[in-house]
Amino acid sequence: MKNDLLISPSILYWLVLFGIIFTVFSVSFDLSSFGISLQMGKILSYVAVLCNFIVAFVLIIDVFKNQNPSRFLWTLGFLLFAAFVGYFYLRNRQSYSA
Repeated sequence: MKNDLLISPSILYWLVLFGIIFTVFSVSFDLSSFGISLQMGKILSYVAVLCNFIVAFVLIIDVFKNQNPSRFLWTLGFLLFAAFVGYFYLRNRQSYSA
């Protein structure tokens, strides 16, 4: 790629992982049955949203800085499914360059 990411890829992988895990657990399961309070469940949801927002923001900037040919499709994917699509983009980032 012509330009580097705003955040190191190793940190972005951790953000993607936390975003996916916290989203799945806070939305899919009743966390009170695991002994997690309602307030802590809300905090996990906020952390998931924050992780997904950071991943989407950094990768949208990267797609537009590198003049990716399908940048609008990637942007839509990042906005809808930030952590999931971000993982696949990060893995194959070099092959998506113009």
